[in-house]
Amino acid sequence: MSHNGGEAVQAETFDRLIDRVGKLLEQFGRHDSLLEMGDYSIYGDYWGFPQVKVTVENLKLLRPDIVERLQGVVADFPGWEIVVAVAVPEHISDWPDMGLYIRPHEIIDGLQRQYFPAEYQTIEYAGSRRGTEQD
Repeated sequence: MSHNGGEAVQAETFDRLIDRVGKLLEQFGRHDSLLEMGDYSIYGDYWGFPQVKVTVENLKLLRPDIVERLQGVVADFPGWEIVVAVAVPEHISDWPDMGLYIRPHEIIDGLQRQYFPAEYQTIEYAGSRRGTEQD
């Protein structure tokens, strides 16, 4: 298989994974539109990395049941991951970068819960671990 053929397969896989992630998240919130902020957005450009990037603007989308379902989706795409970045609009300037790497076999948890409202500070994900410098 040529390099370009491999890239085409990767881009096709990316499109399939984005579609599945979108169908799942639309059950729990609104996607951003040009007219208004939603609860999340999905970065739609493929940059050659086996990952789909999701920005969460509403912390309710970090619920363990939703993250578990996202892990179930990515489990069908070995070698891929879903990167979830937290970007709550009213805290863009005063919260650090944080998020989750959701992989078929693990969840790397980089959330800094001390910034969250009390009801989100105790969120935990089965099988997750804190990120390290090697992640």
